[in-house]
Amino acid sequence: MAAAGWLRCAAAATVPRLPSSLPLIPPPPPAPLFEAQSLVVPGLGAAVGPAMELMAVPKKKVSKYKKGLRNGPKALKPVLVIVRCRCCGRVKLPHFYYCSGERGNTSESSS
Repeated sequence: MAAAGWLRCAAAATVPRLPSSLPLIPPPPPAPLFEAQSLVVPGLGAAVGPAMELMAVPKKKVSKYKKGLRNGPKALKPVLVIVRCRCCGRVKLPHFYYCSGERGNTSESSS
């Protein structure tokens, strides 16, 4: 053990030591801190700014096939069955309550 300590001291004496007060690599210059600049529209003020930072983005490109599909089956269909109210004569859908059923009393309640 004593020999190993002597060998370490001898090896340390032969190798020149670098001064520890100077760093080997100079530190990088400090990067300027940029604040998040929000989009400010002159007419709307700063109220729109923070909301414009995060926006929804589609995950995939819409294919030509999907663009060509029509939304026809999703459209509203015309109602084929329209009836007139027996009391007041207004148009209504069947099986829908419209007025109280008394002639001359059209959705007006008397107390």
